[in-house]
This record gives sequence, C-alpha cells and structure tokens, in this order.
Amino acid sequence: MKHKKFKHSMAFVAAALMACQPMSVYAVTFADMNQVPWTGAEASINKAAELGLVVGETRNGKNYFRPRDSVSLAESCQLAYKLLLQTGKATSDTSVTEKWAAVLKTYGIQEWAHPAVSYCLEEGIISISNLSSFMKNGSNLPATREQAVTILGRALTTGVPSYSANATTTNFNDNASISSEARPYVALLNQVGVVNGDNVGKFNPKSTLNRTETAVLVTNLYSVLNKSSATVPTNPVASTQSGTIADMNALYVNFENSNAYYLFASTGATVTLNGTNSSAAELVKLFKNGTTIKATLTLDSNTRITKLVATADTKTAEENLTGTIKSLSKSSIKIGSNSYDIDDYKKLTIKINNSTKDYDDLKELYDDGETITATLTLDKDDYVTKIVTTTKSSSSSKTDELKEIKEVSGEDYDAYIKVDSTKYYIEDIDDLTVKIDGKTEDFDELADAFEDLEDGEYFTVSVTLDKDNDDDNYITKITATKKTSTSTKTGEITDLKEKSSSKGTIELDNKKSYSIKDVDDVTVKIDKKTEDFDELMDLFEDDVVMEAKLTISGDYVTKIEVTTEEDKDGYTTKSGELKDLDYEGKNDGYIKIGSKSYDIDDIDWLEVSIDGKNNKDFDDLIDAFEDLDKDEYLQVKITLDDDNYVIKIVATTKYE
Repeated sequence: MKHKKFKHSMAFVAAALMACQPMSVYAVTFADMNQVPWTGAEASINKAAELGLVVGETRNGKNYFRPRDSVSLAESCQLAYKLLLQTGKATSDTSVTEKWAAVLKTYGIQEWAHPAVSYCLEEGIISISNLSSFMKNGSNLPATREQAVTILGRALTTGVPSYSANATTTNFNDNASISSEARPYVALLNQVGVVNGDNVGKFNPKSTLNRTETAVLVTNLYSVLNKSSATVPTNPVASTQSGTIADMNALYVNFENSNAYYLFASTGATVTLNGTNSSAAELVKLFKNGTTIKATLTLDSNTRITKLVATADTKTAEENLTGTIKSLSKSSIKIGSNSYDIDDYKKLTIKINNSTKDYDDLKELYDDGETITATLTLDKDDYVTKIVTTTKSSSSSKTDELKEIKEVSGEDYDAYIKVDSTKYYIEDIDDLTVKIDGKTEDFDELADAFEDLEDGEYFTVSVTLDKDNDDDNYITKITATKKTSTSTKTGEITDLKEKSSSKGTIELDNKKSYSIKDVDDVTVKIDKKTEDFDELMDLFEDDVVMEAKLTISGDYVTKIEVTTEEDKDGYTTKSGELKDLDYEGKNDGYIKIGSKSYDIDDIDWLEVSIDGKNNKDFDDLIDAFEDLDKDEYLQVKITLDDDNYVIKIVATTKYE
C-alpha cells in the first residue's frame, strides 16, 4: 500500500524564509534541529530568527527551519536589505520599488522580493545584468557562496562606507577558484570575521549556501553592522548625467565606469541624435551595431530619464572597407571577420586586377582557392555596391583532407588526387613536387603512405594549382602532412565493461558507448593519479560517481581521466541501476542500487528528480520503478548525508 503525502508549497517556503516586512520571533523552537549539518550551529539559527532575519515554516502545528535547503539569489538580496534596515543603515522607500518594478517584471522576479532587489539595484549592490541568473522556468536559482558573499559584502560597504573592498586576493587555499569580482568582498568579510574556510582552508566559492550556513553568516554580519555608526546612505539626485553608453535597451541606460542604471520615464522620454529627433529604439539599434554613443540624460526626482541627448558618428555616405575575402555568396561577402550584405549581385561593380569583371568571374576565382584582397564600397544602407580586388599570384592553392589518390593511364594526364570532394589532375607525375611531413618525396611514396594509414590517421594536403594552364585543376605541387584524429568526450560514467581479448567499452551519460582497443594500453588517471583499468573498474562496481574525460584517437579510447569528487555541498554520491525501493515505516525507507541498500531517514525531506523533473516524491519514484517496461531500467544517483542517510535521488530512465 502506498502512502500519499501532503506536498509542501515551495513558493511559500521561499517567501517565508525572509519575509519583506521586519519581524521578530522570540524563543524560537524549530522541530527539525536534528537536521542541522553540524553541532553548534543551532545558536546562530535561533539568533537569526530572534533578530527577524529568518523565519521557518509552520506545518502540522510545528515550526520547521529546513536547515539543509539552499538559499536563492533573491533571498540573498533580501538578507542584505533586511540587515541594513534592522541596523539602521537603510530606510524603506516605496518609490524605489516602483521605479524598478517594470525591470523586475521583465526578468520574472517574484513580487515578494521586489523591495529588496530594487534596493540592491538602486545602490549598485547588484546590476541589471545579474538578474538573468536569478530565475529559471519560474523558479528561484540558488546562490553560490561567492555570489551571496559578494551581495552581502557590497551591502556592508554600502551601509558603512568606511569599509572598503580593495583586496585582489584572499587567504583561502582555493583563492584561484574565486572570481575576480568576488575576491575583494570575500577578503573583506573574512577580515571582519563574517566568513571562514572549511577544515582545509578552502572557501569553496562555487558551492551553494544552505540555510544553516546563511544563519551563521548573517548573525556575524549583523554584529559588524550593529557596532558601526548608524548612518543611512543617501544618493543625491542629479538633474543630469553624462557619459559614453556601455549598455542600453528600451528600458534603461548604463554609462561606462558606472554601476548606476537609469530607467526611461514611463510616460516616455524625448530622444535626439546629433540634433535630430530620434527614439530609444533607434539608439538601441545603433548601439548593438557597435556605434559609440555619448549621451546626456535629464532626470526627474526619481532619477528616471525624461530627456536623452545623444551624439554618435553615424555614416551618411559611402564607406570603403578592405580585407581578404573569407566567404562569398550572391547575398553577402565576408572580409576579415565581418560579413556585408549584397542587395543585387547583378548590379555590383567588380574590378579584378584593374580589369572590369562580373560576379561569376569573382566567384570562380574564389572557388578556385585564390587569395583575394578586396576593397568594398558600401552605400548608406550598408549594402555592397562595388568590389575592387587584387590577387597575390597567378597560382592558387587548396588545403583540405586527402580522400583519394590514384595513378591514371590512357588519359592526357598521369594521375589525380581527391581533396575533400574535389578531384585535381596531374599532367605529369614526374614533374610534380611532393613533400610529406617536410621531406621531399615522389608521387608513389605519397600513394604508399596514404594506403598505409592506420585507424584515426589521415593526411591533410595543400595543392598548388597552375592558373596559366587551361585546366584550373592542374597540380604543380602537393604538400602532405600526416595527422591523427583526436577528440574528447566528457560526462558521468554510466557503464564500464571489460570484454575478452582485453577489449572494453565505456558509456557516458550522453547515452553513447565508446570502444577500448586494449584496456592494458589505455591511460587511466583517477583524481590526477595514474592508475590501471582494474582500479577504475573496482570504483565503478562500488557505485562511486565518476566524472570522466575521454580522449579518443580514431575509433578508440586512448585515455580516461576521472574525478571522484563529492557533490557541490560536500556530500557523498553513489550511482547505479535501481534494483528495489520501499517504505520501512511511516516516514523511513530504503533504496537498493546494484547489490547494496541505503537507508532513508525521513521520506518527507527527500529530494527526488525523475527524468529531469524536480519536485517529485518517493511515491512517484516507486510508481516509475513499477511501471518500467521489460527493456527499461532506472539509472539513479543518490546523495548521502554525513550519517549515510539518503537525502536526494536523481533517476533517469534508460533502455537495455
């Protein structure tokens, strides 16, 4: 019999974690303090709750803190805002929330977070470009340790200007892994005793924060803020702002060397460009096309843009551009790294080495591999009207993979080679210049070397064509270089087998299997240490999760590099085929992977994902397991806490 459980509202939990209004909860008792990741953190959790910085979730008459849950970016802004409010370093201002409402709605920021996120935008604690990482598919994304500390560090320097974040390095052993943007704030909060490293001196910047870690962090930061002089920072409203535009769209303007984003007034703004009436849309188009725009903004009392006066170097006449032709079609031509549109190729004025030609003449030269330097003339609408070209020599070359080489008899020529999809003929192989890997050889040597290529080997050849001959494919020189085709593949190892005759296969989570020619010859590195294939097989059979990078030469794996790191929160992970699972009591159960079983302490707190869909529960997983077809199975990855209880299951349907 299946036990269906009440599903908790994640939206409520997120909103209740840090509510917008000030709140004090005294003598807080949380029912799930036994879930706190380490002893001693309970005091910080209770203090954070008493200060009104965090609250729990009331369920069935009990208050739950959910100490292992992650904290989102929006909640990090909420913490920063609330810390400043409750220490007298900021005041609530509804006009700021109103000012940023349209931007926050554009990025899908949930309404409960608007006051805090608006404040952080207004004070430069975050920027508009950060908002794209707040949400995904309507859900709040978790904050990494460095993201949260950057937000809280900027809150400290905003609330107490005497603190500055100027350090370019930190004292942590993984300093190089901390982003350059975050390092000054990590160093500052470490200096004032707000954040510390783990037991090996690492900060772990890319790991997420759980609610327990956050409670410790905010209570430490509250003490620092509370001891500092309580002054509310104010930003005097400027009637005008000027600068070179660094970013803009239809909503806002941001200048170079500035954290401030100025929004257009909702009633519209007057926009002029080079003294002529224009629009924000026209400026956005120019800006995105790479035009440098300088502007002066007139701002209202809420720092919204009411008038924008812009100057820019806009092209009103023809423009000439020079470079080597990289691609050519009837609709466009590319020189250097830029492409330019052709409105009507039949109307183009074309000159080749001072002779007037047509489009077909130019295309023929290009297709024959000629190196062509071109000067383009563009009209005011950026269409190409004229192409003046010069060629380097009377010969051209082609470079690509050698596909075929053959000696021909009974024809006007002695042989041909096929480069990619094109055949090139040789009139007299005795007069042909041939170089193989830098050594002068003859045609027969090249033919023999081509036939002797092993798996994964190939020749690239550069052929020189004699343009003085009536046949454009007439070859005078072949330069060949032997290469080995190699590629890399990455992913989690989902299957590993050793077959007879020392052959093997390895499968990654991209559902593809790769062959191993000889397991004794393949290079194996496990956590950067050289091991053998048997050691890798032992780890796989022990259900150790391994992220692998495969080097593939030709058709076979030649090198396997794996890491067996813990998950992002420092917990142990295991993976394998799901063999069984069930309840053992009302709220506990077990799951069997391969030949091993793992206990689940509390089904209600279990995170379950099935085929990429989150917010599933244990019953859903039981249903999916029982509904498998004969040729299907579930590959699962489980996360174990410090007591070896299962706290997370990620399941993926696979086929035999």
